[in-house]
Amino acid sequence: MKIKGLVLLIFILMMLVIAGFIGTQNGHIVLVNYLLAETQVKMSTVLVSAFLLGFGACFTGGIYFYFRMKWKITALTRKNKKLSQQVIDK
Repeated sequence: MKIKGLVLLIFILMMLVIAGFIGTQNGHIVLVNYLLAETQVKMSTVLVSAFLLGFGACFTGGIYFYFRMKWKITALTRKNKKLSQQVIDK
């Protein structure tokens, strides 16, 4: 990893830690209206759950894209080997 990327990663992690400390001090109660019921929860809990849901969705999409590309690369490598064997045999 390059130094620029490492510095950026450390900066982002520091911002998340600072945001976490500030978020734990937020004790406001909010009314959350679900489809079937209403409930009162702390604002920090709502923010954490929204962040985790977004992170989970992005992580799942990223893993799906990564494996789709890996499978495509594997298929193209096999096809390339087969075609190069046909050229060599002729």
